[in-house]
Amino acid sequence: MNAPERRRLLLSTRRTVPLDRYDEYLEAWARIRSAAEELGAHAWLFRARDRDDEFLEFIEFGRAPNALQHGDLADARRALEESFGHGSTEEWIDVH
Repeated sequence: MNAPERRRLLLSTRRTVPLDRYDEYLEAWARIRSAAEELGAHAWLFRARDRDDEFLEFIEFGRAPNALQHGDLADARRALEESFGHGSTEEWIDVH
């Protein structure tokens, strides 16, 4: 019998960060990445090519479907949002 197929799930957030808080933001993101990896999820951070203050955050969590609600990751995400505001967030599902 085949194992049930797992779909890849992705959370994307676009966020503007004041340049004078860049290092603080990277530290907050490092906590998110670490918490995600502990749960078997992945986290990536990209900066806009032409805007140093514009970031695109990704958390892929299909292998850990409850990761976004898990204590450490949820706490790290909440702390980042309290410090830098809510970005524009969307959840995505792969289409194979």
